[in-house]
Amino acid sequence: MTIYAVFRSGLHLALITGMGFLLSQCGNSSAEKSQMEEAPVEEDIRYEAIRVAASRPASELNLPGELESYYETDLYPRVSSYVKALHVDIGDQVKKGQVLAELEAPELTANLTEAYSKVKAAEAVYGASKGTFLRVLRTSRTLGAISPVDLDASRTKAISDSLAVVAANAHYNSVQQLVSYLKITAPFTGVITDRRLSPGAFVGPGGQNGVPMLKIKQLDRLRLRIAVPEAYLGDIRRGNPVQFTVRSFPRQTFTGRINRVANSVRPETRSELVEIDYQNKGGKLKPGMFASARLPVSATTEGSLYVPKTAIISTLDRTFVLKVVDGKAIRVTVQKGDESAGQTQVFGDLQPGDLILKTASDDLADRAAVKTQLVNQ
Repeated sequence: MTIYAVFRSGLHLALITGMGFLLSQCGNSSAEKSQMEEAPVEEDIRYEAIRVAASRPASELNLPGELESYYETDLYPRVSSYVKALHVDIGDQVKKGQVLAELEAPELTANLTEAYSKVKAAEAVYGASKGTFLRVLRTSRTLGAISPVDLDASRTKAISDSLAVVAANAHYNSVQQLVSYLKITAPFTGVITDRRLSPGAFVGPGGQNGVPMLKIKQLDRLRLRIAVPEAYLGDIRRGNPVQFTVRSFPRQTFTGRINRVANSVRPETRSELVEIDYQNKGGKLKPGMFASARLPVSATTEGSLYVPKTAIISTLDRTFVLKVVDGKAIRVTVQKGDESAGQTQVFGDLQPGDLILKTASDDLADRAAVKTQLVNQ
């Protein structure tokens, strides 16, 4: 093969390769241009914004609480004794004054008999000395029959014996009171909620003194205790009705009345304890149930600003909201107050009607340009 033929063959191969490369580049350019034409244009991001409200978000507060029996007590034996009999058990309804348990202490019975005999002996001695004094007194009316000294001695003896009778009766009454403690009675009408001991147990100061025999609770009248925030204490009035619900009966609403106010704000929670009485006829509700009370409060409060919880950002440095001014998100430092119904009371450089971002974000820099869309709270 001649040199010319070789050169011609190489030139032909180079032309073919170059044309293939140009065609591939044109194809790629066309594909990229098609993809760019098909790609959607990114829309402008608009942030939801709201107006700062100058009133409370709701006319009532939802506060948690726990139902308690109006009266409840643990029954302990007052004297060292043995449990003779228990007449009630857990769940029994009892009346005031009903005998719940009987104890036995033979030494107390013996002491009562001894005290009674001392009373009778003292009464006999006093009767004799009193009769002697009366006879001496009558005889002394005869001049010179009885000396004044004997008359005074007889009078003193009668007085002393009468005081001995008083002392003997006092001792007898005290022993009788101790014997009465051998019967445990119900201090009020209620239900037995716990029984710890059984017949035969040794109880009292020398026995199981730290263990109550029985526990009794009143069920026909209950207390509901709630802690009311300081900002709403002006709305609390004794006698005002309060509605509440319990988890056991979610579709029912119960109504009680404010009966007691502590008149003291707890510094750790800035709240005041309020007690609501409920007449639990039929015993439907039980002590210990969790309740949610709806407390009526004023609809507006002058000078109070409220924003959604989502509008507040708390960092290590400060707490702030994003206020929109001339299309820029400005960080405004605020302090938080009480919370209710998803709204939070704030204090800071804000005025009613100011525009803020409904959902604040720490990713937005201070004075960053934003576009907003006004929405309802």
